[in-house]
Amino acid sequence: MEYGLFEYASAPHIFLNRTGVGPLHVAWDTNILIDYLQFGRALWNDEALDIENPQHAEQVDAIGQIIDPYFCFWDVRIHLFEEILDDAKRQLSIERRSDREHALERFARALMYADWSEDDEGEPEPVDVRGWSGQDPLFDTQAVPHILPSLHQRLIDALPDGHDRILVNEAVERGIHLFLTQDRGILKAAPLARTVGLVLTSPVGLLQLFEEAGISPLQFPMPDLARISKVIEALPSGPA
Repeated sequence: MEYGLFEYASAPHIFLNRTGVGPLHVAWDTNILIDYLQFGRALWNDEALDIENPQHAEQVDAIGQIIDPYFCFWDVRIHLFEEILDDAKRQLSIERRSDREHALERFARALMYADWSEDDEGEPEPVDVRGWSGQDPLFDTQAVPHILPSLHQRLIDALPDGHDRILVNEAVERGIHLFLTQDRGILKAAPLARTVGLVLTSPVGLLQLFEEAGISPLQFPMPDLARISKVIEALPSGPA
């Protein structure tokens, strides 16, 4: 899969000090997944969003633009960590937990298709979501900036208590490029996160970063639709 690769040095606000050419690895916070599960079908179908808060509507619309066209035309790899299954203010209903488990499995399969060679036959092996936490790093660890333990700990201490720390820490340890969130408490720690090689930004902020780097939404040739179909399949059949 050679289409849509990013030149890291040409987008330093996204890839920081990394060099070389490759995909963009993005981890989603729980609030991004929740909005995708609730509004994803409307986003894919270009339907109006039934959201009263204009700021929230803007962020959800930005999620849609990140998915289509950027995810569709560029090698953007979306990582969901299994801690999302337990990230809730109160215990999830069986249906909502099942929706999240299904989404993790579908996004995992999308990651597998991202590395799928055109010369291979058949489909990747089924993914067991139990114990799955986003796969091992899919990129050269030498491209990840060296992290000082003291800076890493300062970042974790600056984050809100609870699953926010777990998810961001997972992203740092895996060398993820960017953590997408709408949580203001997390976004306040963005300057510290950059010192350990991680960009914290909102969906609207990511679109601005793409624009600043001159990354056009469309990139040809057209990609294999298999990984895109898995992200669409992540949506629940009924209301999220």
